[in-house]
Amino acid sequence: MEVRMANPQDQFGDSLIPDGKCDVVVVGLGPVGITLCNLLASQGVVVEGYDAADEVHALPRAIGLDHEVMRVFQQIGASTAVSPALGEYRPSEYRSADGVLLRRLESPPEPHPLAWPPYQTFLQPRLEEALRVNARRFSNLRTHTGVEIVKLEHPAEPRVTLRNCATGALIERRPRFVVGCDGANSFIRRGLGIELEDLDFDEPWLVVDLILEDENARLPETNIQFCDPARPRTYVRGPGRLRRWEFMVMPGESPAEINRPERIQELLSPWLRPGQGRVWRSATYNFHALVARQWRLGRVFLAGDACHMTPPFLAQGMTQGIKDAANLAWKLAHVIDGGAEHVLDTYEAERKPFVRDVIEATKRLGQIICELEPEKARARDAEMIATMAAGKGIQIRQNLFPPIRHGLVDATDGSVNPGTGEPCPQPWVEGPAGRLRLDDAIPGGFRLLIAQAADASPDLLRLARRTGVAVHHIAQDHSHPSPLVEQHGVFAAWLAEKGAVAALVRPDHLVFGTAATIDDAKRLLEKLHARLSGTCH
Repeated sequence: MEVRMANPQDQFGDSLIPDGKCDVVVVGLGPVGITLCNLLASQGVVVEGYDAADEVHALPRAIGLDHEVMRVFQQIGASTAVSPALGEYRPSEYRSADGVLLRRLESPPEPHPLAWPPYQTFLQPRLEEALRVNARRFSNLRTHTGVEIVKLEHPAEPRVTLRNCATGALIERRPRFVVGCDGANSFIRRGLGIELEDLDFDEPWLVVDLILEDENARLPETNIQFCDPARPRTYVRGPGRLRRWEFMVMPGESPAEINRPERIQELLSPWLRPGQGRVWRSATYNFHALVARQWRLGRVFLAGDACHMTPPFLAQGMTQGIKDAANLAWKLAHVIDGGAEHVLDTYEAERKPFVRDVIEATKRLGQIICELEPEKARARDAEMIATMAAGKGIQIRQNLFPPIRHGLVDATDGSVNPGTGEPCPQPWVEGPAGRLRLDDAIPGGFRLLIAQAADASPDLLRLARRTGVAVHHIAQDHSHPSPLVEQHGVFAAWLAEKGAVAALVRPDHLVFGTAATIDDAKRLLEKLHARLSGTCH
């Protein structure tokens, strides 16, 4: 039987962008999808977002984000809006079955390198609501809920069929690009026939989110990973009165049985008496380590859980998904604005190996926590206690992950200059508009940031204009004519550590490359111009 397409205007009134005008369709409006919509719209892209659910998911899932994510929210003008959803992220301790400290993960002290706390906790429903409200700021962005995708055809020239969940009516959209941000069970990924690579981690756990009702309850002040072979477990202090426990489902136990209220109360009994807290959510999950074998087919892309799933031991799942969005958004905007399409090839080239590294780091920590054999656990404890005694057991979270080493960065044969592929520091600066974070004081896009001690030559300025790169001096005091004077010396100290006088920074705030001299900066600009134009790969 033939199914006739409804008139799009019958289903969405005047809110549908005329077919042929839409640049990007985003499928899935969870935190990754709605962030991508905001990012694209903020860069002038005409975008529509669709989600099958009418409202945001009402229960917490992800609970941690980092300063790069906050910088993305700053970029789309949402940092103030999301702030009520945020809370402090405490240090994480790894402790043995008898309570001995085995390892401690901390964040770097102030002044913060990106002008935001390196890690924060958050309430996911409130965060998503704030991002959806922020999306209303953009006239070139339309979001539609209660609409599910039912067909994706011709990835090279995508055609998307969507169904109104309430009426069953169908509409068809033909954007230039489609991005699937539709989660672990992604319709887009399955429809493209893209397989997931199993990175060999599959552990069943119970997650319990509890609202603390007795503020006098004696609970740990830090996050704790209990490395107890009798039952590995995790405790996290969330924002406000939210507390999270995660319990490994032991061999022979049933996920359904362990998720019963009386069993949950039994598991929580070492910390809380009945009545001291109210269970908000409990669910059993298999913590997976999976990566899609392809992140792109034609003009269709995957982002977030649609193309990678990470065990939760470092709170990297949503965080890496939003970094996918930041990486992809500016490249789509560049191509839609007339840039060479080969730039889109660098999305998977950069993100896939990086995410694999993140997953491997997370797996290593998960394997420490999940050890069930008592003899191996004792050997692990002895080794980690010796490391603590040697002064090497306290680590900075950010140092666990490498920089971007592939794709659109200044890399030759895998070797890079110091700082390449890292997030560029964002100092607080004093400028004509007062005291601001650097990204709020200068326009977005490609930037060449030069230290006070180095002056830009006329040749460098001409080359920068030809390449579409804005040049900014970051001064350390008011003796320099630059209108931007940084506070705390964060950027200057970072450059000095890298042996550089300048950094060429991409629109997603990652460093394309660093330069030891102004002549080196000119060579960086020439490399960037060649890479963007396609004259050099």
